[in-house]
Amino acid sequence: MPPRASLAFLACACLLPAQAAVANAQDLVIDHKAVGCIVVGKFPKMNACFTPAPSLARGRVYFRPEGTPSWYYVEMKAEQPCWAGILPRPGKKLVGKKIEYYLEGQDRSFKAARTAEYGPVVVRSAQECKKEVPVAPFVNNATVAVFPGLPAGFAAGGAIGTAAVVAVAGAGIAAGTAAVVASGGNNNTTTTVPGTSNSTTTTVAAATTTTTSTTTTTVVSANHPPLAVLKTIPDPPEGIGPLTVTFDLCSSTDPDGDALSFFFNFGDGAQASGACVQTHTYPVSTSRDILAAGNVRALDTSYNFEGSVVDTKGASQTRTRKVVVRPCDPPTITITAPKEADCFASKLVFFSASASSANRVHFAIDEIECFSPFATITPDESQADVFGTSSPYSTTIDVGLSFQCYRVRAKAFSACSNATADAAPLKFIVDTFAGCKFGKPFAGDVARWSSDLTMDGGRLQLVMNGTAASFTDRGRAYGVASLVAGENRVEAVLVEAAGKPGLWRFDLMNAEAVVPGSLRVVAGEVVSIASSSLTFRLRGVAGERIVFTFQKQ
Repeated sequence: MPPRASLAFLACACLLPAQAAVANAQDLVIDHKAVGCIVVGKFPKMNACFTPAPSLARGRVYFRPEGTPSWYYVEMKAEQPCWAGILPRPGKKLVGKKIEYYLEGQDRSFKAARTAEYGPVVVRSAQECKKEVPVAPFVNNATVAVFPGLPAGFAAGGAIGTAAVVAVAGAGIAAGTAAVVASGGNNNTTTTVPGTSNSTTTTVAAATTTTTSTTTTTVVSANHPPLAVLKTIPDPPEGIGPLTVTFDLCSSTDPDGDALSFFFNFGDGAQASGACVQTHTYPVSTSRDILAAGNVRALDTSYNFEGSVVDTKGASQTRTRKVVVRPCDPPTITITAPKEADCFASKLVFFSASASSANRVHFAIDEIECFSPFATITPDESQADVFGTSSPYSTTIDVGLSFQCYRVRAKAFSACSNATADAAPLKFIVDTFAGCKFGKPFAGDVARWSSDLTMDGGRLQLVMNGTAASFTDRGRAYGVASLVAGENRVEAVLVEAAGKPGLWRFDLMNAEAVVPGSLRVVAGEVVSIASSSLTFRLRGVAGERIVFTFQKQ
């Protein structure tokens, strides 16, 4: 991607069709209406106005087929009231693909400006473009000089005449650089045109009284500094360390056609020269900031890169970029779905977590005891991995059983180290039979209770707030029932008995839902009473009745 140093963009690459794409470099401003479609087999014509027009030294249209790493360009020519650059015609193999392009201008002081990059699609006809998408103007026949060569997928035209060669040579091609000239026609020939020198030779006659001689004088134009064009991968050169950055000065040019040398100062003490592309790896950021209470915060580390282009006469231009290496922060994670105590009427449950500095989140669902102390019955009943580098991390999991309590755990894995982070686990229930009519089993509006009947042949019917909750036989049983605000009433009736006495113990297992000291016995022979449990003595007679109340917290 071409450099953006010292450029103040006046418009982004997401312009609406009716908007003009504008870029500047101090004085030079480019006004170009971006296109969205290019017609196959036609020569696209890219128009632009440069302001101030007298200061413009050169205009170019850079382009490349989608997926191609190298850029190609054509020179723009004055076409009243502005300038135009004609691209070679795309072939049928490019239909449906994008042709990326941008415009660049250089003023007479060798300052460069460029537009954003655009990606019009190659279509079979202008009618295939959407109504609001502008089509690139085109010509059916043209002579086009493409530098440094014709990219794959574009059609080259027929033979060209001397006039076309002269026009290309006069466009300022650097010495030793080849230009492929494509023109309209029906054959596939291409012509390579070398660059020309800026020097001229003049012969002057010198007269004397005795002899006549010839003196040759070479008039050399003033040297101009090269134009340094810097590209980086990634662009901008920022990321988590160790960060590898590729610096590319290969698109740099010299107005006089001089050969160029390339020098790289990476800003961390390392330097390089020679090839026009260099790759350098910056270390992990070690900057730290001591916060209050002795806490430490990792900081970014920045480096000032300089890339210089020097011609054979010593003239040079330097481009700079700020390289930012970010620290490898430990991951963090929070489960955002489900919420604590949610109830689902389907076994397919949606899970989501918010995580930072992560590239993977692992969800694990444990089957747990629905009542205190929520002991694990089956760990990792279901599990799933979600990959990515940004939140949310979401998935839907079949948890297995249709009526059971579960706990979801989530672990985040670091994107740049071996560090991990665990989210606070959350409990939920799946109730496909009753459709969650009992509400949230872990919330305060539901009573979780246990019954322990020690009586041979005995059976109790438990009623809470006027609703039959359950039948309990000899031994231990569990259940849930909805609570109401204020006073809650529990009744137990001995519906079966063998005439033998026994004991019945009732525990409200989520004691936090009961107002301390609010248990009151209305009927029955109580043996003991605590903050959330009672024990009664039963005579073993059918119809025997126990009643007590408590206040909801």
